[in-house]
Amino acid sequence: MIIAGGGTGGHLFPAVAVGEEIVRQRPDTQVMYAGTTNGFEAGWLPGRNYQYELFDVHGIRGRNVLSRVRSISEFLRAVGLARGLVGRFRPDLVVSAGGYASAPTAIAAMLARVPIVMLEQNTRPGLSNRIVQRFATKICVSFPESAVHFRADKVVVTGNPVRYRVADEPAPPDLGQKQILVLGGSTGARRLNFGVLRAFKIWGNSVINWTLLHQCGEADVEQLRVEYQKTPIRAEVVPFIDDVPAALSRASLVVARGGGGTVTDIALAGRAAVYVPYPFHRDMQQLHNARVIEKVGGAIVVNDDDRLAENLAREVRTLLDDPARIVEMGKRARSIAFPDAAARIARVCFEVAEVEN
Repeated sequence: MIIAGGGTGGHLFPAVAVGEEIVRQRPDTQVMYAGTTNGFEAGWLPGRNYQYELFDVHGIRGRNVLSRVRSISEFLRAVGLARGLVGRFRPDLVVSAGGYASAPTAIAAMLARVPIVMLEQNTRPGLSNRIVQRFATKICVSFPESAVHFRADKVVVTGNPVRYRVADEPAPPDLGQKQILVLGGSTGARRLNFGVLRAFKIWGNSVINWTLLHQCGEADVEQLRVEYQKTPIRAEVVPFIDDVPAALSRASLVVARGGGGTVTDIALAGRAAVYVPYPFHRDMQQLHNARVIEKVGGAIVVNDDDRLAENLAREVRTLLDDPARIVEMGKRARSIAFPDAAARIARVCFEVAEVEN
């Protein structure tokens, strides 16, 4: 099996979760991961016990004709490299997990008549998945709301797979300690990072007994550490959190972007969240993901605009002053999660591979 996808942790970690589950169920399966040289996977995969291959491919960059021509040329070269990988590895199945490596690999699979299973982590598909869905035999979606974007006979609602084993019933938050967890995404989120920092400055000394764990990405880590030292908050600032379940288990409340993987992790942990979706994505995927949780009462959505710090300060303070509401929100978020998503997708993969081969 080839599992293609990456660019961000939101695409990479579901891909790895599916691969690990498939090998757990059928240990003789060989899994090859395909990603990009400039994506999050380029730093995460080396040194781990996985087979992988990375392509030099990006999205459409810039609006001028030259940039688009270069992007198309790069994409076609990636298709050629993917065809070589498919030819050498001879997979029974290709899983397309989204991100820039997924479309070239899926096209290579289609040309080689290898069946494709596509994963959609968000409520609305991005460009790669809008291309790949034409060739996919089955499409595994994280949210029922995603189904309207695809052919009904292809869609299976599986949830979004995670790498860790999910507890049957997560422990409730320790609301006596008031610990905030900030998840800025696997590659960081500068506007959110400094919006949260400014919110703490608005609160001033009134949060002296709160604690904070802030994942901020590599670019902002040193500046944020210096700035937090000027506040009364006890803050731990890190570029990346590898053990997200442990961090979530300690959190009273989460402030995060709205990527599909992030929303899934928080919901499975049964934690209330304040989501600040990335505002510049053409399809507004993060906003729609967060709205799914907000609709059932499991989260609050705050716009990333000029009043981000003030709105965060108000909403977070209101929630932490109402422990019963935080607990109820966590339960509601958990109620629409799929703890067995990886196993559901594995079943789909086995069925497609057996029927098509």
